[in-house]
Amino acid sequence: MLPEQLARKKIDTMLAEAGWEVVDRADYSSSVSAVAVREGLLKNNQEADYLLFIDNKVIGVLEAKSEATALSEKVEVQAENYTHRLLDWYLFWQKPLPFVYLSNGRQLLFRDTRNKNSKYERLKKMHSPKNVVRLAGIGDDFSGLPFFPYKSNELRKCQFEAITALENSFRKGQRRALMVLATGSGKTFTACMAAYRLLSYTPTKRILFLVDRNNLGRQAESEFGSFRLTETRDVFSSIFAVERLKSRNVPTDSAVVISTIQRLFALLTNQEIADNDDEDSEFDCVEDTPPVELTDNVTLAADFFDLIIVDECHRSIYNRWQKVLTYFSNAKIVGLTATPSLETDAFFNNNRIINYTLEKSIADKINVSPRVFRIKTKVSTEGGEIKKGQPIIQIARYTGDKKNIIEKLDTRYDAEAVNRSIINEGQIRLILEEYKKSIYTSLYPEREPHLIEYTPKTLIFAQNDRHADNIVRIAKEVFSNQSDDFIQKITYTSHDSNQLIRDFRTSKTFRIAVTVTLVATGIDIKPLEVVMFMRDVCLETTYLQMKGRGVRIIGDVELRNVTPNAVSKDYFFLVDAVGVTENEKLHFISSAGEKFLSLEDLLEQITHGYLPDEHLQLLGSKLARIDLKSTEKQREKFKSIAGVSMHALSTFILSVLTDDSFPKFIENGSNTERKNLVLPLSSKPEARNNLIILNAGFIKVLRPGEDSNVYTGFSVEDAKSTTQAFEKYVNEHKDELEALRIIYNNSGEPIKYAMLNDLKEKLLLLSGCYEPSYIWNSYAAVNMGKVSKLGSKKEKEALTNLIQLVRYAFKIIPELKPLYSLSEQRFELWCSQIKQPLTSKQKELLRQLIDHIVSNGSYTIEDLKLQDSVNFAQFVQNFGRQGTDETLSFLSQFILKA
Repeated sequence: MLPEQLARKKIDTMLAEAGWEVVDRADYSSSVSAVAVREGLLKNNQEADYLLFIDNKVIGVLEAKSEATALSEKVEVQAENYTHRLLDWYLFWQKPLPFVYLSNGRQLLFRDTRNKNSKYERLKKMHSPKNVVRLAGIGDDFSGLPFFPYKSNELRKCQFEAITALENSFRKGQRRALMVLATGSGKTFTACMAAYRLLSYTPTKRILFLVDRNNLGRQAESEFGSFRLTETRDVFSSIFAVERLKSRNVPTDSAVVISTIQRLFALLTNQEIADNDDEDSEFDCVEDTPPVELTDNVTLAADFFDLIIVDECHRSIYNRWQKVLTYFSNAKIVGLTATPSLETDAFFNNNRIINYTLEKSIADKINVSPRVFRIKTKVSTEGGEIKKGQPIIQIARYTGDKKNIIEKLDTRYDAEAVNRSIINEGQIRLILEEYKKSIYTSLYPEREPHLIEYTPKTLIFAQNDRHADNIVRIAKEVFSNQSDDFIQKITYTSHDSNQLIRDFRTSKTFRIAVTVTLVATGIDIKPLEVVMFMRDVCLETTYLQMKGRGVRIIGDVELRNVTPNAVSKDYFFLVDAVGVTENEKLHFISSAGEKFLSLEDLLEQITHGYLPDEHLQLLGSKLARIDLKSTEKQREKFKSIAGVSMHALSTFILSVLTDDSFPKFIENGSNTERKNLVLPLSSKPEARNNLIILNAGFIKVLRPGEDSNVYTGFSVEDAKSTTQAFEKYVNEHKDELEALRIIYNNSGEPIKYAMLNDLKEKLLLLSGCYEPSYIWNSYAAVNMGKVSKLGSKKEKEALTNLIQLVRYAFKIIPELKPLYSLSEQRFELWCSQIKQPLTSKQKELLRQLIDHIVSNGSYTIEDLKLQDSVNFAQFVQNFGRQGTDETLSFLSQFILKA
């Protein structure tokens, strides 16, 4: 290496360590905040050794010499001359350029040319971009962020791109930014990196990190406490104070405050804050609730936070809670989500700075893909009937009170009711029994079938807490004789749900968890291999979050530490027992209409005499709706309590509102006629409570209930997608892969183990979905009647199944049958066709190799000699050397033929 090249290498390192991206002219990017461009072009075709750019504007020049060259006055004059020779199309901070650096790799000199009397000073290290911005007096808070190179062993590409895009967005003046990052791609880690850079290199002093639930707050606190991608490699929390909000006292020196939005609201309004993990997430509430209001006595200043990072931002910052967030008017807001809605994009001003989808993460081997397995029962698809005289358990949603009743009439219920108000124990039992039968036959045929205690980690989504209780009880009967913790419920009513989640991650005995929403968002359970839906989900973002619990990738050894009979997690199974994968999803729920006043709040307000027209209109509408869905007995009970029927009261209220003579509402007035109108409710708490119970509705539990199976197997749509992709692959590569070429040409050439194994590995590199048994099952779902079932373990694991799959894909064979099932018949046919009959000893020897041929492909004399010297000697003795070679070749060809 020449002396000047050696010096340049040292200077490159010096610049990079200071936070500058060092690039050639052709590789310059305007999106990087601090860049040193080698051989920067100047007027008259001159070149500066390095031109320094901050935010796409030139700020200085660095002249490089060899180590042996002194940094003399002549070098100074040369470098300063460059400061006047900028090309007209360069953007610049100042002309002439203010900063000049000189270096020979050993020494580094600097001068600020704005001061005519200044002299060159020696620097121990290169100025960082942040220092250059400070020296230049540049007022932009986000100028001078140091470049950080992408290192695949430290940061995923999507994380690097997200942070770079975020900083560019802030640099352009955007105050809100949305990061869409697939589940499992490391959203919290990305947030840690962004927070570290902004706290370190910008005026940002305090960051609020909003989480969806308190147990996720602990998870985030742990992530900040283990993050080490800092300049010193010390953990984040040892450099910047990180505080999880546990009380009303927020240390003023906290750089990062972690909280739910509910706790933040409690803090702002000076309420008590309990430090627990199990409080409900109010974002899941079905009942419409009004937006929270802040008083004039807010405990934190509006400029307390400079930046707010909102995790799972598709849920937590709209309607009810938005005023809490927007109170901090000076703060920039960053949203993190895997599943944005239209509302999410709108809140962030459609500034989606990265869109890293689940499909991209699967392609990048960050996540695994789902494979849909359908369990279709009559009740799930058509509904059912409650017979007259049938005893049922009726549970009031609002109070939880249970009541044994006898059904008065034959009553039909549809499939939608099963997901809302009917719990049919017969349906639950049938689904679980079908799942249990399928685990080691359809889903994981390669695993030891007797090891039911190592059922793949399974997460079941239930309709509600009572449904979950029924699933747990029945599952303990279906999966009998297992450990006490084999199946458990993880909901807000569970004792220490946070500990249960930790146990589910690591326990060998805790195999099935049943939840409603608690484990639907943000919970990382890598060993999870099956996600089962026993409830439908109408909102797209919620469905994708639930589905996303299964995508996390895990190493083979780590998986086997939890599931000893597992091999690897190449995909996960989405077991659909209710049609959730087939039903259309809503992308957005409108906030229009009656949304912001619940029935409880409405009744409370009218009882206190607050009776504007809109309240009376809302009350009349709600009464009519409740009346419509109530039974005759429920209507009679309300009338007996209130003294008037719901229908009559509703009709009267709505009719008087259209009467021009009806007195107008007066704030703080007597409003006597209006009060008399609602007296049946305002004067009778029991009537109001009854109305609330009727509005919330009831759940009917059918015990034991009945159901019948319609279909259990792989989803036809999912199977079509798999087989079409497989056929596309084999057709595109039939000329380049040896196994595909031979099978496609059907030339009779030997198809050897190495060829088949190479094909299998290439398929699995693309996706775990291309595992041969999975493709076989997919064809079985698509072409029922033309595909034979794989039977024994040997048959399922035979590598030659690939030969048959490829032949079927190429339409060489009309039916898909394993060669194992054909081998004995073909052997006998071959024996009958050869010229010289075989002795019983010869047949015995050949039969020993049949299994090997149908498992691994063509077998030659060389294979026999290498793998089994004893059998090789016996073959030569019985067939002769040449006879052995010819016999094995012809037999392999006959057994493996199309």
